[in-house]
Amino acid sequence: MAHHSPIRVCIYTRVSTSRQADNELSLTDQIERAQQWCDQNGAVAVDQFVEPGASAMDDDRPQFQQMMQRATSDERPYDVIVVHSLSRLFRNAEHFMVYRARLKLAKVTIVSITQPFGDDPASELAVGILALFDEYQSKETAKHVRRTMLKNAGLGFWNGQTPPLGYKTYEADRIGGKSKKKLEIKDEEAPVVRKIFDLYLVGPTGGTPLGITRVAAWLNENGFKYRGRKFHVSNVQAVLRNTAYVGVAMYNKRDSKSRELRPECEWVPIPVPAIVSEDDFAAAQIKLSASRVVNTPARVTTTNNLLIGVAVCGCGGDGCGGGMVAATGKSGAYRYYACSNRMRSGRTACAGRRIPRDQLDDVVLKALKKRLLMSSRLEDLLAGWLDMSERAVTNRREELRQLRTRKTSLEAGIDRLLDLVIQGQMSPSEERFSKKLHQEKQQLAQVKADIAMTERQLAGSIRKITPEVIERFTLLMKERLSDADPAMRRFYIKALVGRVEVGSREIRISGNVRALENAVANNGAPVSKVRSIERGWCTRQDSNLWPLPSEGSALSS
Repeated sequence: MAHHSPIRVCIYTRVSTSRQADNELSLTDQIERAQQWCDQNGAVAVDQFVEPGASAMDDDRPQFQQMMQRATSDERPYDVIVVHSLSRLFRNAEHFMVYRARLKLAKVTIVSITQPFGDDPASELAVGILALFDEYQSKETAKHVRRTMLKNAGLGFWNGQTPPLGYKTYEADRIGGKSKKKLEIKDEEAPVVRKIFDLYLVGPTGGTPLGITRVAAWLNENGFKYRGRKFHVSNVQAVLRNTAYVGVAMYNKRDSKSRELRPECEWVPIPVPAIVSEDDFAAAQIKLSASRVVNTPARVTTTNNLLIGVAVCGCGGDGCGGGMVAATGKSGAYRYYACSNRMRSGRTACAGRRIPRDQLDDVVLKALKKRLLMSSRLEDLLAGWLDMSERAVTNRREELRQLRTRKTSLEAGIDRLLDLVIQGQMSPSEERFSKKLHQEKQQLAQVKADIAMTERQLAGSIRKITPEVIERFTLLMKERLSDADPAMRRFYIKALVGRVEVGSREIRISGNVRALENAVANNGAPVSKVRSIERGWCTRQDSNLWPLPSEGSALSS
């Protein structure tokens, strides 16, 4: 790197979320000291990144990631990154060493104002030891902070997290110069909480009690907000289950990092003012328990829904495009496919629709058998496979050459990504790394499947697609789609169908010709789990018209 005069400096400052237990310098003080270092060393601060309220135990920090991206870019805008101490960058030794190596490759030096180090091997060792000590100290601090917060909650004080809907904090005491807060009722929100319980137990005026989904929809349709946001099934259910509303808020219910539920014996009750009566809360819990689907194995509930994952709301622009999910009515007596957006937020998100599960399954199965699984139709769709002319063979060989070239390129790309991790230029935890690696592996799997099919076709093996193979395939698939086992039917539907668009007057079933070729060439079993967004066998006006005979009233909004 060419010498720059003066030295170009990027200043990075950070404070943690545990400031009440971490006697650290403020952001302003860190910046001032960094500027003083620049003045004393004839350097100029060309950039500055400020990270308020972020833990250094991981690299999930927007300002830090932006700084790293710029520091290692082709422009190389910095010579030095200045921090007050190394712990401002990381309190995780492994992450620290990985990112330090990336900066070193970019010829960027880390300077700690309070911890000067040289460039000799002894200094390298000291830096590594200090990074380990910072990590140890952070874990010890976290342990003490947790103990302090548990004690604080045990004394009835609120620890600073966002209060539940209907409450706000106020200063109840000052101990050792520190403010101790408790919860009190927030007058503008408490009526919303009471309304939720009222709708769930009694219903709107002149109506009947509503389910959770209908409660969320009613609130949204009538202008109620959850602190400026729409109501969803999840936050309505959270309100109905929160014991704070009958006077006891629970602290330490979940692990703050994994969000896993802790054992009940570790929960800490905090007395708060009640918003609803104990009778209403108890009645809501009884209704919630009665409406839960219990004693049904997950395998049964999921495999019975043949079209989950392929059915979407809307066809021809009359829906939102959201996935359709399983829904029930009359405490499970009726089963439907319903728009997920409508289920979560009501009509304000999507006018939506729901259709009886068995009815949509039957429509799709019949359409596949009558309009796709016909020898003449399949021969038309797979004409490219059946063409054995010299020109067709030449085209296939060229296609195979291109596929193999693409395979080599993808494998090299994956190797380069892994090399970046080995060299310390990229962390496996970086979102862009995992996303890119996943995309490359998906594409590689699809290319390998295409190569295998093209090679079989050129080899003229007994598994190539011929009119006889197509005839056997149609008979086999019709048999499999009539199987009594719903898991079996679901597997074979996924081998053929890429998308089922459910509209008010039309249902459109579509799939990918390449996936169809896979299924035919492999006796109905897809050779790859990778889905493609390209869909080629979706028919035009001759397919999937809705309603079908005797099924004209299948949809309801």
